[in-house]
Amino acid sequence: MKGKNGVVLLGLKLEMRKVLIEADKVWKAHGQELTITSGLDGIHSPGSLHPYGYALDLRTRYFDKAEYTTIAAELRAALGDKYDVIVHYTHIHIEYDEILRR
Repeated sequence: MKGKNGVVLLGLKLEMRKVLIEADKVWKAHGQELTITSGLDGIHSPGSLHPYGYALDLRTRYFDKAEYTTIAAELRAALGDKYDVIVHYTHIHIEYDEILRR
């Protein structure tokens, strides 16, 4: 597992550790090294959980569309309903949605 140059993980919440562990397993099972492209860094949509340490973006450019869909499904199954797995064109965004329900 590695982070893109400039990615900020300092301040990432403990709940996101599960994401890192499970995503690393999924990426390895598909023959790739997990790359985190955004943590607490970057510019995000209003209401984003990135600045609070409850969201991560993960690189997917080396996967084809079918594999990309499979990976998202595997992540959803591994993480459960407290996490939201959102497929974007350039990455998979995962956030800890339980924080919004508190």
